[in-house]
Amino acid sequence: MAWECDDCGTVSTSPPCDECGSESGEYTGFVWVCSDCGRQSAKNNPPCPRCGGMDLEQRRPDYSDIDDEISVPGYAQLAKPLVPLFLVVAIVVALFATGVVPLPEDLDVALNGPRVVDTPGSADEAGGLNLSGVESGILDRVDGYRAERGEDALARDDTLADMATFATQRQVAGEYDGGSVRGGLRDFSPDCQPAILLLGSTDGGGTTIDDFENESAAARALFDALVAEADSSAAIEDATDAHGVDVHVAPDGRIYAAYAVC
Repeated sequence: MAWECDDCGTVSTSPPCDECGSESGEYTGFVWVCSDCGRQSAKNNPPCPRCGGMDLEQRRPDYSDIDDEISVPGYAQLAKPLVPLFLVVAIVVALFATGVVPLPEDLDVALNGPRVVDTPGSADEAGGLNLSGVESGILDRVDGYRAERGEDALARDDTLADMATFATQRQVAGEYDGGSVRGGLRDFSPDCQPAILLLGSTDGGGTTIDDFENESAAARALFDALVAEADSSAAIEDATDAHGVDVHVAPDGRIYAAYAVC
């Protein structure tokens, strides 16, 4: 069996044309057909590769059979046997995504990072104060403290801030009703070996967030508590790289803070 190109007349076994690449043409001549299964072949070369039959007859080609032989299955046809598997995977993903089935902790931490879920209190605003402003005020005071002692300012590092946030919120979750801890400080990957300085709370003497008129006053009180400890002040003076801080206010107004430095 041969195929003749309409554009250049080159004869080959099948389109596209070996000479010009055209797919316009037609099959010519005769083919050898297996008398047992009907498979067509260009050569009289038994046995039949489809059924093993030895009897091949010379006939004019049946182009519909050729089209069936060379047709390529579509994506839908290839994927059809996998549909049940796709459905199972989709259902499992949906159950995890909606929280109906909780992720195993190791997998949850690998996908979402270490964190405390639904920590009681507020990490953003409390008592009319912006807690980000309080955090920035603490770091500014640390840099000023170091400058007075001839040391350079420290870079503000997001990973260290995340570690401080985890330490603060983990303590709040442990002391108040609510909050789910996922992972630990070991699951963070800082660029240095940090020291985590946990301030606890400012409940000594009944102090709460409502006792501070602005962010600067709250930052000053937390900084003073930080450098009051000998180990903390030494860690601040000896630091060479970066730092981060977190402030969290519990439901009853008590202020918790953590400072990370390296």
